[in-house]
Amino acid sequence: MFRHKSRVIVGMTTYYNENLIISMSGMSRLGKNITLIIHNDNPDVKLTRSKIRRMGYKGRLHIINSDYNKGMLDSRLEIIKYATEHKINAEWFLFADDDDIVLNLNIPRLENNHFAIIQNMAVVRTRLVDVLRVINNPDNFTIDNENVYLVRPHIGLAGTLVRTENISQLGEILGYVRQEISNIDESLGFRPPVDMMMWSALNIIARHYDEKTTPIYMDELNYLAIDIDTAQVKYSMQIQPQKNPQQQIMNTLAKYDMAVRNALVTHTTNAAPAGQELNA
Repeated sequence: MFRHKSRVIVGMTTYYNENLIISMSGMSRLGKNITLIIHNDNPDVKLTRSKIRRMGYKGRLHIINSDYNKGMLDSRLEIIKYATEHKINAEWFLFADDDDIVLNLNIPRLENNHFAIIQNMAVVRTRLVDVLRVINNPDNFTIDNENVYLVRPHIGLAGTLVRTENISQLGEILGYVRQEISNIDESLGFRPPVDMMMWSALNIIARHYDEKTTPIYMDELNYLAIDIDTAQVKYSMQIQPQKNPQQQIMNTLAKYDMAVRNALVTHTTNAAPAGQELNA
């Protein structure tokens, strides 16, 4: 069922580099067909290859040290840009957070009309001891739906395998519409839902270029998220809206989606071959 030899790029953003001890516990056992690209968004700390090697990861490695704090979206876009410019050869791409663990990169045999593989995610929610256990052994957890619960399926960009071709398209279009996204972000009274926005944009963009393409669901567990931080405010912003959070987030995503759709029309028009007649 699985093609173990598929090459995969794992793009990882980090600010608190101490968190990498968690993610590297999983990365260190994923095999030889992986290229890890880390974007260090902390300008006060230089992340080195030797530091990552000491955490156990021995595979292909690229590190981008930022001169200033960019935030998650621009960090991810930098990773996509880096992979494209350096022509890193891989069929699949996966984003991971620095305090989460990629459990496996199993890839089924797929037709070309599937742009992403949706799987399941386990979430460590309450106990520090569970975090310490998975650092020593990423398989050492029990889903009890109290301390560790299962998200089935997990819908989002982090932890989801995406064809590299589609990730490149995502990076191109989001870069094209970056100012409009910033304008939406600045209107919010809470942290922008970056991962949800990127996942929604990926679906819109993939179907724009191929209306028959779809993600596919594989009922497997491939990602372990650490969510024991209960802070309601992060980086001086509310984690989520205080009133009607679901509705506010959905309204915000609709604004992002509209900006992406408009960008696709404009970008596709501007990118048309010279001399080609365009519809008004």
